[in-house]
Amino acid sequence: MRNKEAFIKDFEAVAKEEIVKEVDPVEDAAHTMHHTGTTIFQLLGIFTKSEKPVNFKFEIKQREKTDNPTEKIDDFFYIGMEE
Repeated sequence: MRNKEAFIKDFEAVAKEEIVKEVDPVEDAAHTMHHTGTTIFQLLGIFTKSEKPVNFKFEIKQREKTDNPTEKIDDFFYIGMEE
């Protein structure tokens, strides 16, 4: 995942304290989006401070592999929260 610092900051701003302490948002978001085939990760209302669901938008872009810059792989790039 790219731009993960911004994603973590946004996630921690809306998630309940106990969720922030218990989960790895980057791992959870990437795992969920890989399995659902979507580019939106939704944090359900029961896990947010506002009690309303929050959507985080991503794009899939190609980037160079870390261990072999001559090859490219698809990766999630965080765009921001949906309004």
